[in-house]
Amino acid sequence: MTLKTEQQELVSIVVPVYNVESYLSACLDSLIGQTYQKIEILLIDDGSTDRSGEICDAYGRTDPRVKVWHRKNQGVSAARNHGIREAKGKWLIFADSDDKAHTQLVELYMEYAEEETALLCDVASDGEFLKNQYTGEGVVLEETDIENFMELFRGYYINSPFNKLYLTKILRENRICFPEGNSLGEDLLFNLEYFRHVSRRYRILHIPLYYYREDREGSLSTSYNIKLFETQQESFSALKQFLEDRNVWKEKNEQFYYEVYWDRLYLTARIYRKYEKLHPNERRLKEILNDPIWNDIWKECKRRKLTNWKRQIKAAILNLYRWTK
Repeated sequence: MTLKTEQQELVSIVVPVYNVESYLSACLDSLIGQTYQKIEILLIDDGSTDRSGEICDAYGRTDPRVKVWHRKNQGVSAARNHGIREAKGKWLIFADSDDKAHTQLVELYMEYAEEETALLCDVASDGEFLKNQYTGEGVVLEETDIENFMELFRGYYINSPFNKLYLTKILRENRICFPEGNSLGEDLLFNLEYFRHVSRRYRILHIPLYYYREDREGSLSTSYNIKLFETQQESFSALKQFLEDRNVWKEKNEQFYYEVYWDRLYLTARIYRKYEKLHPNERRLKEILNDPIWNDIWKECKRRKLTNWKRQIKAAILNLYRWTK
């Protein structure tokens, strides 16, 4: 049931913007068109050199809920942190400027929001964008808790900031911000810190309410970065520390942890391999394959009987990489 605007709680939507003139209008139209009216849309133009800044200003002139800041380029984390500082809403949502949202995203978030429970939703690619209105019959709500944290992580619910509803006061009171020195892995570190300060209970709306652009820059499955291998180790180290601190480093979470860790390391090696085929002078792959972390994680997988035939084939492929010139 949709509340009258005067009865609604203010929701802040933080959108970092950088050189996305081709996609920005579609993103902003999807936010302005939300069925939940009491929102503010904070556009943080991070030093765009195309027409993105002009587009932001144009929307700001036509809708008083749209607020624009122009700043020199400091990266997406700094832009999001700026948005957190400026947000006036009780609740906060992040959106990326080349994505778009279902028009009922905020409405459904607020219908199922509880201060003591973290709320997440499904995401989908922009090719799967659904225009239908949800009447309540199609809403599938899953109730779970931190005991199943790694299952959520494996299902890609934890990393991203754009599929969650945040309580602004938790971010502010605990000084939670995105690490600005990181170009990779900052989203996970931010979310782990947030989950340290919220209830152990989670709600998931199994409805694709947020639509990301396929082959987006930064996608783990498509992007090469020289620090990707180290980022994987840092991320999983932080993840294990979180599970230990929250007293859920237990059999089920341990099993999923090592399973996902090894698969992500393998994916990282594949990304390096693909890159080095196009850049023959690069030799980063053999360097990372000599790191002891491979044996450490593989031993843990073997101990837990996670080395199925698919992973054994992948391990054999890695050995070929080690010996290929």
